[in-house]
Amino acid sequence: MFLTGSLLFAGCSNTEQADAYTVKEATDNGDTIVDEEGEVTNLDKLLRFVDGIQEKKESELTVSNFFNNQVSVNEIAYDGSKVNYVLKTGGGEEKRSAVCDGIEERSGFISLTGCDGEEDSIGLVQVSEYKINKARASMKE
Repeated sequence: MFLTGSLLFAGCSNTEQADAYTVKEATDNGDTIVDEEGEVTNLDKLLRFVDGIQEKKESELTVSNFFNNQVSVNEIAYDGSKVNYVLKTGGGEEKRSAVCDGIEERSGFISLTGCDGEEDSIGLVQVSEYKINKARASMKE
């Protein structure tokens, strides 16, 4: 019994700092959100961003991932020719950045492509084709 209580207490003490980005803040800011279960909120915003890049329209988007008590904030901006990508922690610390040629939606994966740095491609979201098609249909209504 004591061991279980100790493990629960230790697990609780390993949570994000008080100033870390929260799901509520991400929701209030209109981010595309990937939660603990892999559910995507505001998928339509991400799909509009993808379409905007293909149409060469300048735009910005934030994709926030909340998984295993960790937060990663993907800030993406398209300037009309290149996609600028910055990955930050929930506390705002920059972890990685890249400049990419474009964005791709394929088989339920939405990824940045033609990126400089360590990886040529950076995965943003994985979601079923069904949910993508459903979101696209609702965007037309």
